Amino acid sequence: MLKRKIVLLTATLALGSGVFATAAQDATPESAMSSAPDTITINVPSLMPEGIEYDATRGQFLLGSISQSSVSVVADDGTLTTLVQDPKLHSIIGLQIDAERNRLLFGSTDRAQVGQLGIYDLTTGAEIHVVDLAALTPDASGHFPNDIAIDKDGNAYVADSAAGVFYKVDVDGKASVFLQDPSFVGQFVLNGIDYNPNGYLVAVRGTDLIKIPLDNPQSFTVVKVDGDVPGGDGIIFVDAKTLVAAVGNPKHVVQLTSEDDFETAAITGDYIPASGSVTTVAVRDGIPYTTDAQFAKADATSYYIQKVTFSEPIMSEATTDASMPEMTVEPTAAG
Repeated sequence: MLKRKIVLLTATLALGSGVFATAAQDATPESAMSSAPDTITINVPSLMPEGIEYDATRGQFLLGSISQSSVSVVADDGTLTTLVQDPKLHSIIGLQIDAERNRLLFGSTDRAQVGQLGIYDLTTGAEIHVVDLAALTPDASGHFPNDIAIDKDGNAYVADSAAGVFYKVDVDGKASVFLQDPSFVGQFVLNGIDYNPNGYLVAVRGTDLIKIPLDNPQSFTVVKVDGDVPGGDGIIFVDAKTLVAAVGNPKHVVQLTSEDDFETAAITGDYIPASGSVTTVAVRDGIPYTTDAQFAKADATSYYIQKVTFSEPIMSEATTDASMPEMTVEPTAAG
């Protein structure tokens, strides 16, 4: 695959764009109550937003940036306000909100030997912990903490797509290896992960989805899906019976429904994004929305958050390549 070099934007460019602000973080009551648009357009060159979350308190989306090593609040008109910008951090990947504890968690990496879990105050953006995950797997060829799930007790589970391992980080910031398996080895075999409110994890493993019990993770099983879900990326539970996943190459979005706690699942909806691909999904007021980092176009000038409207499932002939395009990340000021 062709290497994609991510060119970091300078502070001058970010400020001069007219769309990046550094004002207070609180959304106005009007913005929190307004109806969501079908598409939010963000005109920030080379932003590369790989991760997205919806902050119900603000009534606004949050986006991470691979190139700018930041997390921003997104107004519905596409204006960005910086929430987290910390020199210790590198490229920001998956985001996860822990609403009960008012925390924002995200993966940070240089796509090499740095793998971090950032834990910050959701309201202020103040640091709580920056956890060194790479120290747990020093012999790995690289680190890419890609996606995060939070259980009911506030424990975080992180899928490392380069090291091929799941980590666990407790509420005090103590990290450990949660699950390793020979089938996880390889670049981007592991990818998305989410917590089901019935008390287990579901994660992407290559062309499969796997169900992982919290009390005995090594006994994980493959979810038997009625249909193909190749090249899985970001996933999110809408409710205990409904999982939404970005799959394929180029990626589209499928809805999977289960009546047996994801021992099995059926594809019950399909969505082809107008932008042509999708990285991952967030849920706003029960409705999925997508974003796309546009890895194949590192010099993109606009990015989109798009509302998902499912049609009857028609699976395209997508490749089973679960990896993302290889890219080189230039070090930030931190490293």
